[in-house]
Amino acid sequence: MKQPNPIFDSTVIQGEGRKALKYHPGEKKAIVRWIQTFPLGTQVEHIIRRKSKKRTSDQNRYYWGTVIPILAIHFGHDNPEDMHEDLKLAFNPIESKVAPGKKIGGTTTTMSTVEFFSAETSYVERICRWASMEHGLYIPPPKKVDPGE
Repeated sequence: MKQPNPIFDSTVIQGEGRKALKYHPGEKKAIVRWIQTFPLGTQVEHIIRRKSKKRTSDQNRYYWGTVIPILAIHFGHDNPEDMHEDLKLAFNPIESKVAPGKKIGGTTTTMSTVEFFSAETSYVERICRWASMEHGLYIPPPKKVDPGE
């Protein structure tokens, strides 16, 4: 069975004369424990990248509570999950690893907040634009909530 790849979080800080990584509580110990699982001489790979924010619960509620139901009703889907699968295939296609040459819907769970929702070219924005332009459907924008309410 393949061993999972852990992801450790840290923050770039100003160190002594240069920038450094500050690990979150327990991270250094976890890294050391992880290293102990490899035999001596094992080559490992370090990947350092900016942490992206995953989509928010508000974005998820808007997608599943507004976008999906409107489209599911219009296209006659009884199951919201079926509508979601159709949208992934249309707006986030990837090549199948099982059947090369066949397209399947790619996952949306790993999209950042910007990729999923916040940009003009985001997944949800492209779906809403397509629904309006190709099918004449109005999908209301997310409600802005006054913090005082």
